[in-house]
Amino acid sequence: MLTANLMFRTLVVGSLYVTLLPEFAQAEVVSRAEMLANSCAACHGADGRGSKTIPELKGIEVDDFVKTMNGFQTSEESSTIMDRHAKEYTDEDIRLLAEYFAGLD
Repeated sequence: MLTANLMFRTLVVGSLYVTLLPEFAQAEVVSRAEMLANSCAACHGADGRGSKTIPELKGIEVDDFVKTMNGFQTSEESSTIMDRHAKEYTDEDIRLLAEYFAGLD
C-alpha cells in the first residue's frame, strides 16, 4: 500500500515527466561529426576559420583534409600537436570531420 508521501512524490515526478517530455522531444539532434568537430573548435574556432598561425578548416576539400589527417597519423605531416590528435581518430571519424568542414559556408 502506498503511503501518502510516496503517492505525492510519484505524482510530482509523473507531472514533471509529462511537463518536460515535450521539451526533450524537441531537443536539437547533434550529429557525430558536430560532436567530433567540437574538439577542433578549441584551436581552429567554432566556425573552423582558424587564425594567423592555425589553419582554416572551413571549406577545405574532403580529400585534402583526409590526406592531411592521415599524414599526421603516420608522421608524414609535421605538426606541433595535430599528430597526437589525429592518432585518436578512426578513418570514419576523419571522413565525417572532412565532410563536416567541407560543408561549412
